[in-house]
Amino acid sequence: MRRLLVAAALLPFAAGCATKQDVRDLRLDMAAQRAHQDSLFRVLLGRTEAMLDSLSDQNVRLRGDFANRLLAIDRQLVQIQELSGQNQAQLSGLRQQIEQSAAEARRAQEAAAAAGRDGGGGGEQAAGDPQELYDAALGALRRGSVGTARAGFEEFLRAHPQHRLAADAQYNIGQSYEQGREPANAITAYGRVVELYPTSARAPAALLRMGRLELGRGNRTEARSRFNAVVQRYARSPEAGEARTELQRMGTR
Repeated sequence: MRRLLVAAALLPFAAGCATKQDVRDLRLDMAAQRAHQDSLFRVLLGRTEAMLDSLSDQNVRLRGDFANRLLAIDRQLVQIQELSGQNQAQLSGLRQQIEQSAAEARRAQEAAAAAGRDGGGGGEQAAGDPQELYDAALGALRRGSVGTARAGFEEFLRAHPQHRLAADAQYNIGQSYEQGREPANAITAYGRVVELYPTSARAPAALLRMGRLELGRGNRTEARSRFNAVVQRYARSPEAGEARTELQRMGTR
C-alpha cells in the first residue's frame, strides 16, 4: 500500500517532465516547419516573378501583333468592297467574320495588357507605326466597320497617349459609337475628348456632338448646357456658330 502511495505521489512530477519535453519537441517542429515554409515561399516567389516577366514579354509581342492584324483586317475589308458579283448577304457574312477576328485580337491584347500592368512592366511598349495604325482604324471607320475601328483607336491611345492625333482618335471612338447607334456611349467618349484634350480642335466639336445627341434623346437641359459651353468656352471655333444656331432653334441663349 505504501509503495502505491509513493508511486501515486511521483506521477505529477513524471507528467510534468513529459509535458516540458513535449513543448520542446513542439517548438523544434514549428521551427522546422517555418524554415520549410520560408523555403517554399522563396521558390514560389521566384516562379511568380519569372511568370510575370514572361507575361510582360508576351504583352509586348501581342500589342505588335494586334496592330499587324488590324492592318491585315483593313486590307481584307478593302478587298471585300472591290469584289464584284457578290450579293449583300455574302458580303455581310464575310464582314462579320472579319469583325469577329478583330474582336478576338482585341480581347487577347487586353488580357495581355492587364497582365503587363499587374507585372509592372512592358505596358507602354508597342510595335508598329502610330500613323499606320491610326490610318487603318480611320479607314475601317469610314467603311462602317465600327468595331474594328474602335479597337484600332483604343489601341492607338493605349500605345501613344501623347501623340498629336490622340484627340482625334478619342473623338473617332465617339464617332464609332454614334455610327453604331449607341448614343450614351458616344456621349461618354466625346466627354473624354473635352476632359483629356480641352485645348484641341476636337473639343468644341465633341461638345457640339454631345449637345445634339442629348437633344435627340430629349434631354433639352443637357443639350442647352452643351451648346452654351461651346459658345462660352470656344467662342472663336467654327462650332460656336453652329451651337448658337441650335440654341436659337431651342428658343433661348
